[in-house]
Amino acid sequence: MKKVLSLLSLLVLMPSGSMLLAAGNACSSALIDQAEAARKVAASLGYEWRDTASLIASAKEACEQGQQAKADELASRALNESQQAVAQAQFMEKNWEMMIPEH
Repeated sequence: MKKVLSLLSLLVLMPSGSMLLAAGNACSSALIDQAEAARKVAASLGYEWRDTASLIASAKEACEQGQQAKADELASRALNESQQAVAQAQFMEKNWEMMIPEH
């Protein structure tokens, strides 16, 4: 599990790389795809946040309507949420014992 989280963190926790991938597109579809992939990683770890999927859906809708700036902003927020969710999963993997109350 630790190896999986380490590898996923390399792929998901690289916001500068994700922005470069989306920069050349007419629409933010690459950024949306990255946000969706990161969301799936967070979901597979059991830490998907509540609004991430709806942010991605809204980004896709904005993209289809030709609103690139809005689509980029929404997809970026979704990607950030997914990255934070993976970070939360990594933190809990290492620190779950401190969450147990002492008697």
